[in-house]
Amino acid sequence: MALALVLPVSFATIVILITVFLLATLACALDTLWLTDRTPSWKIMLASWSALLMLGWLAGGPFTSYYKTHYLRAFSIASPSMEPTLAKGDLVLTNSSAYRTDGPRRGDIIVFKYPIDERREFVKRVVGLPGDRLEIRSNRLIVNGSPLDEAYVKPGSASTLPGGPVTSCGYALGCDPTVVPADSYFVLGDNRENSQDSRHWGFVRRDKIVGRAFAIYWSWDPELERPRLDRIGKDL
Repeated sequence: MALALVLPVSFATIVILITVFLLATLACALDTLWLTDRTPSWKIMLASWSALLMLGWLAGGPFTSYYKTHYLRAFSIASPSMEPTLAKGDLVLTNSSAYRTDGPRRGDIIVFKYPIDERREFVKRVVGLPGDRLEIRSNRLIVNGSPLDEAYVKPGSASTLPGGPVTSCGYALGCDPTVVPADSYFVLGDNRENSQDSRHWGFVRRDKIVGRAFAIYWSWDPELERPRLDRIGKDL
């Protein structure tokens, strides 16, 4: 009885608390890796950040809010604009600390505040970096004078057609040679025929980027009303 009064929690609870503490320590250690070019496995980051969120649940709302803002966030894909890379119904993990020191790289998939309405958040792929000279010519994206190799673009989109017919461009940006301003990025959807992106509303400023999408952790097919197990765990 005396022992029970001294230790009011079970051995299993103590083990869980120690495990959470160790994972939280691991998360802090992994966070320092963002200062280098090495990127740890998203599964390891998910486990460690989950521990931090669990600590947030124990410590209160401000802790959880801090880590959502500075480390890990979830984002739901609500449109087909990034098909086939991201499908409607995918849930992705976003690393909010990815660009703490360096900006996005070409090819990164980012979540950002929609320039026209910052209450909304969009997800697109970075194709143009600050200082790049871009042009959409014969349905191909030309970056600094060379066609960009875009294997990720949805088959059948205009940019996957070899050469393509020379037609009227019709976009607000990119029809003529366009230089990306400093601290800004040119983003496009992988589904070029069904995407509202930088061609229509302009550049994304670095300070409006929420984070880099790096993995699909859940996927739900809204038409068949069942999970898409083959997409779960996919790296981006």
